[in-house]
Amino acid sequence: MKNNSKITDINNLNYVLKRNGYYWSDVIDKSNSEEVFVSIHKIKSGGKAPSHIHKNEEIIFVLKGSIALKIENQITNLNENQLYNIPPNTSHSIQNKSNSTSKVMIIFGTNDPFHNTIYQ
Repeated sequence: MKNNSKITDINNLNYVLKRNGYYWSDVIDKSNSEEVFVSIHKIKSGGKAPSHIHKNEEIIFVLKGSIALKIENQITNLNENQLYNIPPNTSHSIQNKSNSTSKVMIIFGTNDPFHNTIYQ
């Protein structure tokens, strides 16, 4: 694979609406990486991703604001500059319960993490 490396300014990304109040932009994926996936998500107040499971580990890093992360049946609040490693095959969901837009970075050790995602 040729080197597709580039500098990406995450303040100038084009975001796609995925769910009500939930936007994201893929930064590194199977089009430019053999092994990893990185995306930046903007989650408006009340926006959320429903419960789902990935076959791979997922790392969530809060860049701005805060989110409520539900892992199995336990809620963990993550604030700016905090990260959480979600084990493989673990049910989880994300919600922004604050009054302002939050921004998170999602990292996977596979370049196609949604191929086997199971939504509950």
